[in-house]
Amino acid sequence: MTRCPASRRPRSKSSVSCSDDSRDAHSYAQATERAFDDRANTVGASEVGQCARKVYFGKNAGDCVYGAASDDDFESAWGAALRGRLLEDHFWVPALRARYGVKLLYAGEEQQTLASDFLSATPDGLLIEQPRDTLAAFDVADIGQDGSIVIECKSTDPRAKLDEPRPEHRFQAIVQLGLFRELTKHRPQWALISYINASFPDDVAEFAVAFDAPVYANAKARAAEIMTATAPDQLKPEGWIGGGSECRFCPFTAACGVLRHAVPTRPSIEPPDPQFVAEIADLARVAKARRGEAEAATAAQREVEHEIRERLRSHELRHVAGDGVSVTWAPVKGRTSYDMPAIREAAAAAGIDISRFETTGEPTDRLVIQVAKQSGSAA
Repeated sequence: MTRCPASRRPRSKSSVSCSDDSRDAHSYAQATERAFDDRANTVGASEVGQCARKVYFGKNAGDCVYGAASDDDFESAWGAALRGRLLEDHFWVPALRARYGVKLLYAGEEQQTLASDFLSATPDGLLIEQPRDTLAAFDVADIGQDGSIVIECKSTDPRAKLDEPRPEHRFQAIVQLGLFRELTKHRPQWALISYINASFPDDVAEFAVAFDAPVYANAKARAAEIMTATAPDQLKPEGWIGGGSECRFCPFTAACGVLRHAVPTRPSIEPPDPQFVAEIADLARVAKARRGEAEAATAAQREVEHEIRERLRSHELRHVAGDGVSVTWAPVKGRTSYDMPAIREAAAAAGIDISRFETTGEPTDRLVIQVAKQSGSAA
């Protein structure tokens, strides 16, 4: 493939209003970013669980043929990554070195990228020659004959409440376990993820994650699918499908949106064949049924939440905690809104043309599904 002479990293826009000190900090943070081998040609363990289309765009960001420009208003945030590096390099790794000495491998300056086919990972460390009951506190009676444990360091916001490892981190740990088992002499069966409170480093939550062969196989297949795709529309917009929360941090929402909203404009010449019509009809019925299930589930959820509110009100309580659950009920101020017809009328009376201030959002699409009632069933 012909490559444009540009970085493969998503482009970001620096704020022109930031101070010199802020720009210096931004430049320094970028200069200290770690460079990992094979990341351009593989999907990393921290990426493989993300939206497949987002990862594709990132891998091909500098490609003349397959790439796409990042959003004009996208700004890359470096604070969390720098926070993690500082905690790892200046606290976590030195503490482990002091405790485990030569039994700590692949950590700090000894970090290595492990790559197999299109999948890679750069683990934070590996403990070796550990007692088989090392993870007994995590209900793991035996870590296995190999005596090794993959360890992963994460920094967290002080407000975060973790009852279990985040799904993407669990996926990452399983990939690391699999690559160690496939590429080295070590055969770790367990990984330990340490979540360090960024404000209070003595506050650490840890979770043990077991190796899962089918999950690892799925990760390898997923990485291959992403890296061998020749167009973004060959991969699902999983962030959007999952509700859009991941899209808030994606640099390629505009390019992805163009694909998702691309409604055919040319009128069809031939009517669709009966087989195709039957396929769309089946999908439409499934979509309609899923929508009904979602609406019913939402109603059931709201009914339970209403009961919780009523029970709290009856006991004049706003917060209850216990049995591993915390419930807080708090008032929320209403959002400020504007009476646009009145504003237009006032502007017109004042001789102000407010059309100068109008903006047009990105084009979107609408999918209307109508399913006729069938005998003995609801629509």
